[in-house]
Amino acid sequence: MSAFPRTITVKFVDFWPSFDENDNKFLAALRSGVDAQVIPSSSPEIPDLLFYSQFGMRHLDYESSVKIYYTGENDVPDFNECDYAISFHHIDFGRRHLRYPIYMLYEHEELGSRHYAPAARQAVERPFCSFLMRNHYNCDPRRLEIVDAVESYRPIAYGGPWRNNIGGPVQEKIPFIAGYKFNLALENSLLPGYVTEKLLEPLVADTVPIYWGPDDAADEFNPEAFMRVRDYNDTASFVEALRALDTDDAAYMAMLRAPKLNADRNLDFDARLAEFLGSIAKTMRKQTVSYGLAGSFHRKNLRMRPFLESRNFIRLTKFLARFSSKNK
Repeated sequence: MSAFPRTITVKFVDFWPSFDENDNKFLAALRSGVDAQVIPSSSPEIPDLLFYSQFGMRHLDYESSVKIYYTGENDVPDFNECDYAISFHHIDFGRRHLRYPIYMLYEHEELGSRHYAPAARQAVERPFCSFLMRNHYNCDPRRLEIVDAVESYRPIAYGGPWRNNIGGPVQEKIPFIAGYKFNLALENSLLPGYVTEKLLEPLVADTVPIYWGPDDAADEFNPEAFMRVRDYNDTASFVEALRALDTDDAAYMAMLRAPKLNADRNLDFDARLAEFLGSIAKTMRKQTVSYGLAGSFHRKNLRMRPFLESRNFIRLTKFLARFSSKNK
């Protein structure tokens, strides 16, 4: 076991465009136990520790770095490529994986502050329901069925690019969501543990989420604070229950004012993240190998990289996505 490094260098690559490599939860957690210096993502310098996500292939250039993969999406970490991984999955993979839901990167710490908490009369007099979605061709079909079912009851305010009917996509999601009684909080797909900011944001905005997602969302958020579509046997009974809640001010206010988090489930994800990253920094031990099937898989990825990054391949994937959407 190597000695605990006094200073380690860190780089972040293949993250989404708005990701701040100098101010993020991973860096803060790491710095709680070690001196970590950030190498700009544009620099060719090789870091001791590389954080990467799924929005690119630059991580393939860093075979000598200890690599930590992060995903908030519904993919599974490839432990042939990464030494360690952080995801929403309930994966037991020794000390190589940590469950850290993507909503922890959002306004989780604001759940108790109630910046948008309206008075009772204002709360029930708000317009009906909001929904934000970028596209409809890469999500579970059940999601669209729920949207159409709610729309059949009362019109929805669409604040995203898809079906937008408010004059253009909103710039700030939470103030927009706060202007409505309900918010459709529908996950892209149904997987255990896949609980995202879609549930967190309406809770922070002090509105009632209409939630479709895994049952274990109730392990971390109080089920009395949101309406769960999967509690109902069919779409008709769900819509009838929504109608009843929408027209019963007392029942609506009881759900709106319920505690957002489960009192008996104090899951300190940030402390777990600091412990996980501190352990990695202490050993700086690589877990991947360059031989056998794992090594062959990695070399295949390297050979495929020029094709996967080519403009023609990107155009092809976009065309296939549109074609698939039109033929559903």
